[in-house]
Amino acid sequence: MLRSLYLIGFLTVLWVAAQDIVPDDPEVQMQMHSMFYTARVACAGENMIPYANVLQFNSTGDLPEDKDKVTSMCYFNCFFEKSGLMTDYKLNTDLIRKYVWPATGDSIEACETEGKDETNACMRGYAIVKCVFIRALTDARNKPTV
Repeated sequence: MLRSLYLIGFLTVLWVAAQDIVPDDPEVQMQMHSMFYTARVACAGENMIPYANVLQFNSTGDLPEDKDKVTSMCYFNCFFEKSGLMTDYKLNTDLIRKYVWPATGDSIEACETEGKDETNACMRGYAIVKCVFIRALTDARNKPTV
């Protein structure tokens, strides 16, 4: 019995170490919260969208079909850019893994290729963001990180 507990403890430590995600100390958490808040406010000022669109996207990974969908796409592209989660359509792997989802396999590379032929910056960025959210909501839930 004691041997089993040691094995479980060891495997747990090994699994946590394999995650390669170090939790932030409270000061860093406050800085990150502030940075994300600042990005959100700036993007909301640039792209006025209904809060319901944000809520729907955050829970489903999709936007409602409405006449001003591109503005919502611009908001999410803006947020990922201003928060540092994405720069020039390249995802910041460390931030994505720490604050959005434990990226699995080729998820980062796969999402970065989304919308690559799109000429509209908002639509291209949104395609990447949508991929990130869809993966966070579905296939990344119970898979180990790599």
